[in-house]
Formats: sequence, structure tokens, C-alpha cells
Amino acid sequence: MTGPAEGEECASEPSGDVAAVVGTPDAPAGLGGADVPELPPIGVGRDGRRLGWIEFVVGAVVYVAVQVGAGGVAYAAFGRLPGAPGLLAISAASAFAAVLVAAALRVRTPSALGLRRVPARTIALAVGLGIGVWLLSRVLIVVYISITGDHSDPQQSLTQFAGVAAAFWVVLLGGLVVPLGEELLFRGVGFGSMRRYGPVVATIVSSLVFAVAHGFNVVFLAVLVLAVLNAVLYERTRSIWPCFVTHASFNLCSFVILLLLV
Repeated sequence: MTGPAEGEECASEPSGDVAAVVGTPDAPAGLGGADVPELPPIGVGRDGRRLGWIEFVVGAVVYVAVQVGAGGVAYAAFGRLPGAPGLLAISAASAFAAVLVAAALRVRTPSALGLRRVPARTIALAVGLGIGVWLLSRVLIVVYISITGDHSDPQQSLTQFAGVAAAFWVVLLGGLVVPLGEELLFRGVGFGSMRRYGPVVATIVSSLVFAVAHGFNVVFLAVLVLAVLNAVLYERTRSIWPCFVTHASFNLCSFVILLLLV
């Protein structure tokens, strides 16, 4: 696969039906807000340096290395993997570490990761989208099980905790901190690195990587849908915040239901 050289602007933009769905690199920071000023292309710093394969690969390596390393240290120290709060803390740490290392390589600009403000109405819409995807995920889980017969869920351990303190940390980490780290990594770095090849390629690659990172299990289809939705949101808004809100709303729905059933 070839594309523009590192640091160059992407010359081609989406057109026709694709542009109508995912927008263009100069789209306003909102969903249809004509009163918002134009924003720079995705994944590009103020000096024109652009996220690319270096950031994509380094981010992935650091993400896996921190998870495996931290899990290994915990297992060696305690003879078992940590509980739900510990696993979520490791997941959050690995995502933020990957983002920091990848961004520090060349770009070093928060706006290249989508850290831009958006209108309040966009955030409100993101909350509704997150809840909607969570409701859809209940159907997708049934479809996945009926097709594959697979009931396994490696993330089931994240729902096994006891006590008020554990519940607090699980909701805080799993509902807010992890979603922010993952959106900065998979949309900010992942989508941003692949955006040079166009929004469709960036959406497919970043969404598949995000879904695979969560494992081939009962939530695979739901996670894939969430990833595609957030890729479109990022393309349309140029901001990571609507993606974070959608992701957080999705996760918090699961944790709230879980706490109500405990």
C-alpha cells in the first residue's frame, strides 16, 4: 500500500456518496453546523507533520507491550492476574502510554489527535448514539451467538467485582478513563495515521484493529459497530470528544445495568 510521503498533505478527498456520509477534511466541527469555522485535516500537526505508519506501528507495539508487561508483573508478584479494577487500570495505562509515545515521535500537537472543542449539541447527540449502539449490541450479541455458537467473553472478568470501592473504580476506569485512552489511541492515532489513504480505508483499518483488540467473542460485532460509528463521528467533527462520549455512554450502560443486577 502506498500513499503520500511523510509530512505531505493528502491530495485526494472523498466525493459523491462517501463525502456525504463521512464528510471532508475541511468539514466543520459539528454535525452539520455551518456556523463553525473550518478545521485542519485529521492527523496533521500545526507544522504540517502528519501521523503515519510510524505512529501506527509504535502505538500498537507500546499498547501490547504495556498490557503484557504489566499483567506479567502482577502475575509474578501475586500469582494471579489483578481483579477488575486492576485490569482496567492496566488497559487505561497501556492506551495512554501508546498515545504519548506515538505522539511524541514527530507530531507533538494535541490537535493532531483530535483534541478540539465541539458544540454542546454534538456532545448531546453523542450520548444518544452511545446508548443506541448499546441497545443494538444486545441484538448483535444474540446474532453472534446464533451464528457461531460461541458464548465466550474474555472480558467477563471485568464484571466480576465486589464492594463499593471496587464498583467505584470499575465504573470510573471502565466507563470514563479507558474510553478516553482508547479513543485517543484507536481514533486519534489509528484513524489519524490511516486518514492519508482516505476516510474509507481509515475507517476499515482502525475499526477492525479496535474490534480485534477486544477479542473474537460475543461483543465483537457490537465493538465493531461502535468503532465504525466513532470513525464517522471523528471524520465529521474533527474532534475526539464526541467519540469519547459515545464510547463512555456505551460502557456506562453496561456497568449501570450490571450494578443494578448485583
